[in-house]
Amino acid sequence: EEISKVENLVNEWILNGANAKTQVMELEEAKKSGAIALFNEKYADKVRVVSFGDVSKELCGGTHVKNIDEIGSFFITKESGVSAGVRRIEAVCSRAALNLARSFRAELEELKDELKSTEPLNAVKKLKGEIKGLKDKLKNAKSSGELAFINVNETKLCVAHIDGGDIKTLIDEFKNGHEKAAILLIQTDEEGKISLAAGVKNAPLKAGAWVKFAAQILGGNGGGKDDFATAGGKNALAIEDAIKSSLEYARQALEK
Repeated sequence: EEISKVENLVNEWILNGANAKTQVMELEEAKKSGAIALFNEKYADKVRVVSFGDVSKELCGGTHVKNIDEIGSFFITKESGVSAGVRRIEAVCSRAALNLARSFRAELEELKDELKSTEPLNAVKKLKGEIKGLKDKLKNAKSSGELAFINVNETKLCVAHIDGGDIKTLIDEFKNGHEKAAILLIQTDEEGKISLAAGVKNAPLKAGAWVKFAAQILGGNGGGKDDFATAGGKNALAIEDAIKSSLEYARQALEK
């Protein structure tokens, strides 16, 4: 918003135009007249003052235009902080500003073609909404207990890596849905934190030892009761290995 205000102000000056006026005067006289001097810059006793109407008045060695309207147009390309309360802007003008505007228009047309819409902003908002909806559906699907499992000696065995949902609720739902069940879930949050939990029901497998085995592969530790246990891990790169090894660990225990 502030950038737009500056651009609009400068372009208004350009449209109105103002002739350059050059004066040579004493340094102190120039400062008293309101001429802007660069901080810490050393000046001679007599200085050259260039002004454009009421728009600008500075101590200056020269100027590239005789009238502001020769600049044509002004477009800010970058702004950054220099110090507390001071911002630096970079801009283009004249032909460079026109070329930049043309490149933006070309990109906009390409975006319209890609999104197959004459209103790309609305299309992007709609797309973001659809993505959010799909993520919510995925999360709800996992939360509803739709987890893949295999049968080992009449026990439903599940080892999986999940993104969303309450890990304990998922385990409880899985156990409640089967007479004999063994489930171990590995979950990572947005910050990369790894959580593990295991639940066992009517099966010859101890959840505490099982989840500890998996956590150690992930560089962590944990444990708990025979029917439910939790743990934490650190190494996300080892998740696939932890899943395969934990599945085999449980299979061997259930096949005894």
